[in-house]
Amino acid sequence: MDDILSYAARVIIIYIFTYFAGRLLPKKAIAQMTAYELAGVMLFTTVAAEPLVTKVTTKSIFGTGLVVVLILLTGRIAMSNKLTFFLEHLPTVLINNGIIDVRAMKEASLSLNQLMGLLRQKGYDNIQNIQVAVLEPQGNISVIPKASYRPVQPSDLNLTPQPAGLYLPLIMDGEIIIPNLKYSKISEEWLIEELTKQGATDYRILHIVQLDPTGKIIIVKSEKNKVS
Repeated sequence: MDDILSYAARVIIIYIFTYFAGRLLPKKAIAQMTAYELAGVMLFTTVAAEPLVTKVTTKSIFGTGLVVVLILLTGRIAMSNKLTFFLEHLPTVLINNGIIDVRAMKEASLSLNQLMGLLRQKGYDNIQNIQVAVLEPQGNISVIPKASYRPVQPSDLNLTPQPAGLYLPLIMDGEIIIPNLKYSKISEEWLIEELTKQGATDYRILHIVQLDPTGKIIIVKSEKNKVS
């Protein structure tokens, strides 16, 4: 019984420490990680799980912290353009003026089937319509169509669209998001007053309330909240 409790305690301690250490790592998906970040994360998980076998928790905590420091330090060094070539992959041009660069595809270990799949994800199924396609360092593909196949822009029609903005959530699941209020430079009292004008006397029953780019309060309708 003591062994089970001791093992459970080590699992909880390592889980908590690994969680907070992981929060310090760059916020990227696995597919977007650079080589040094992926290597660091693989080592990170191995070192973090070590005390589950060796029972030496302090050693794992030290090792996990050291791996995090190495990843962050390497990330700072990689910001130097002079060292980018050594620490990160460089962009690779796969298609230029509708012509596939077969040599570049081989160097990127990318098959034609994979390339077509990536292009379809971007909305392109005809290679001849593409001006440039670039495989980015994080593994994503960027596609620039030929001028005659690019989407119509408002400027092509001599139109002046309204400035784009961000719909900012102010209330989610009945809770006011204070940081977003501060970001929007509005007070909680003003928000409640505006909700009352729209018939919502109790914000705690609201599912989502947003602030649109023009400064208007929008109550997103759901089954949870029905504003009269």
